[in-house]
Amino acid sequence: MSWEEKKQTDSEETKEIEEIIEEVKEKDILQDKEEEEHTRALIQEKEEREKEEGLYEELQMEEKEEEQQIEEEEEKKEEPTTVVPEKPPEEEEKKVEEIVYKLIDVDLWRTKMHKEEWGIRLDAQRAQKDRQWTKDMDLLGQIKIDNEPYGFLGIRERLWKSQDPLERRFVMKIFSPSGYWRCSIERLQGESLAVSHATKESCPVYVCIFKHTRNLYRIKRLAHYPRFQGEVFGFSYLDENDIFHSFMIDDKRLTFGSDWMIKDIHNNIIARINGKFMNLGGRFKISILDPILAKDKTFINILTLFSTTLRFHKDIKKNIKKSIKILRDSDIEVKLDDSETNLYLNPRKLSI
Repeated sequence: MSWEEKKQTDSEETKEIEEIIEEVKEKDILQDKEEEEHTRALIQEKEEREKEEGLYEELQMEEKEEEQQIEEEEEKKEEPTTVVPEKPPEEEEKKVEEIVYKLIDVDLWRTKMHKEEWGIRLDAQRAQKDRQWTKDMDLLGQIKIDNEPYGFLGIRERLWKSQDPLERRFVMKIFSPSGYWRCSIERLQGESLAVSHATKESCPVYVCIFKHTRNLYRIKRLAHYPRFQGEVFGFSYLDENDIFHSFMIDDKRLTFGSDWMIKDIHNNIIARINGKFMNLGGRFKISILDPILAKDKTFINILTLFSTTLRFHKDIKKNIKKSIKILRDSDIEVKLDDSETNLYLNPRKLSI
């Protein structure tokens, strides 16, 4: 066989192979198309089934909602109709008013032009009634509880006006309308100096003494940082049932006058002291907001006595500051008054 004949046979074979390959490709393409059409048909059937199922569920939900609405309407028809009056907007805006269970009015006079002080023999008569009315006592004000007279206030004027800062003391007493001693409050010079030295602030310490009890009740000013937050006092006592009570007297800032809030251990406001603005002598309204404490004589007397110190509060702090400066700059020893040293005695040794 010649070379040209071989070449022709090879070309014919290649053509046959190419034709076979093309036929196979066409078959594969047809199969792919058929498979795609089949899958599309399956997807469409699935979607139609899901749509039919969704429509069926929606119809069921709508039927249930219609049934519930019909049942609710029937129940409303059976129930008696009640008309709820609408609150006017003014009542809704009103704040809940605090209930005052006891109101105490402490009025400190600025001058001596009061009928209670008129008369030459009044001081002698008061001294005869009660030994607590000393020669240097000066009648200073009066107290009313629920608009009823409760007593008069007297201050030991000689001690308060002493020129020596270390001997200057604050002693205020409450006497009944008939002239008998009820209770008193004194500033403890020694303890005030000790607390003020430790806190680096003027911190007065007071002691309250009552006629019908052996207990002493201390009121202390506590250091308060930062200073712009105002002042805080603390006191505590045991009531008649030996239950311990602890209270805080918090200065109400940014107000005219001297206003204070009394809070219990749960930080609830149980009383208020409102100082009347622009009153030259000093007038204070004490509102007790707790029904139980409104009947507690100890609590009432402690707050009343504390309010009497507020008129002299700035002068007392200045006196403490001067006293500490004198003690730091000199070798002077502090000699306390005999009436104050008795308050530091050991009560357990005395009872033996």
